[in-house]
Amino acid sequence: MSGKDTETTSEMETKTENGADFDIREPVIDHWENGRLLWGLSGNNIYARDGQTIVTVGHSSVNSVAPLDLLRYIYLPEQPHYRLFDPSTRTISYLQSRSFVPVKSLNPMEKKRILVTGGAGFVGSHLVDRLMLMGHDVTVIDNFFTGRKNNLDHWMGHPNFELIRHDVVDPFMIEVDQIYHLACPASPPHYQYNPIKTVKTSVMGTINMLGLAKRVKARFLLTSTSEVYGDPEEHPQAESYWGNVNPIGPRACYDEGKRVAETLTYAYMQQDKVDIRVARIFNTFGPRMNENDGRVVSNFIMQALKGEDLTIYGDGQQTRSFQYIHDLVDGLILLMNKDYKEPVNLGNPDEYTIREFAEFIRNEVNPACKIITLPGTTDDPRKRKPHISRAEDILGWKPRWPVKQGIAETVQYFQRQMAAGLI
Repeated sequence: MSGKDTETTSEMETKTENGADFDIREPVIDHWENGRLLWGLSGNNIYARDGQTIVTVGHSSVNSVAPLDLLRYIYLPEQPHYRLFDPSTRTISYLQSRSFVPVKSLNPMEKKRILVTGGAGFVGSHLVDRLMLMGHDVTVIDNFFTGRKNNLDHWMGHPNFELIRHDVVDPFMIEVDQIYHLACPASPPHYQYNPIKTVKTSVMGTINMLGLAKRVKARFLLTSTSEVYGDPEEHPQAESYWGNVNPIGPRACYDEGKRVAETLTYAYMQQDKVDIRVARIFNTFGPRMNENDGRVVSNFIMQALKGEDLTIYGDGQQTRSFQYIHDLVDGLILLMNKDYKEPVNLGNPDEYTIREFAEFIRNEVNPACKIITLPGTTDDPRKRKPHISRAEDILGWKPRWPVKQGIAETVQYFQRQMAAGLI
């Protein structure tokens, strides 16, 4: 790009399902001035001219709008930022010089100091990207059990960003305005690897972060989970449902840990007047998922990319609802900045059986793969579907991303990670 004043647009063009050309450049205009990229959107242009392809994310009501092309440059680059991979020698070279994507310039009264626990993980890193683009000061703490520095390396050295290796089971002192508490392994292989540590993370980690929120008078958001509903007898699951959880099963370390975390959060609100928010997150997928975390989406995509059989546990008739990562981040930021203290489900109510989803990914990625069935896992929920009227009414939120568009990005991410020698 030249340094003189020019106006350029995204080069992303595609076709509708009936083959007609459309161009998503019109809603997303990137301005270059004196060699710097400037951007700004009202939030009104969510879709391309086909009315389906999403080109912006976020909500103007909380100033979280960002062009999708800018975010894709961060999490889906053609080449990984600041590193060069040589497949012939399988070596990586790191570049010293670096630049950063533009972030909003906020006045001191608007700029918040935000702590994100578990911010190097899948969900946390996408949340950090959005908070950084919004112009806030962001501090991440992570013990890197499942989180990865690679997820945040594009912010390393930025004046608004700080990454600290720390385990939330130990106290942490900092002055902040908001705390997004995400720290906890969320996939069965990871949280079952050390169930005692999982419980300690949910309980002691939440106590430590609530104690911090109490001391510095910060707003606290707990990312809870749909697993608090267990194997539900109510369908779909509304926030008023108390759940059906096995307290001594293999999933209990996570399920009951999150239930206790919610109990602690409301105890701190009632006893110490901590300003709290609680999000119950349903199945989420997207770039930066761990390729071996045992979740349905990453399992199926990696197996299809490698030409392996897609494995279903049980009869495949258990159901799940899958939301794309951008929808979840939108919901978390909205919830943090709205005045509402009851739990809120964040999930996509479109429901698939596991077999249907396996067939969908196989057909999208590698139709030659077979689907095989293995014995079911203990306490695997038979049904999972969020009731989201509370999110719609209170937050003005609902999922926008079609699963097909999200899967396409996720497949592309894993392909590029494999090509770059990162997985």
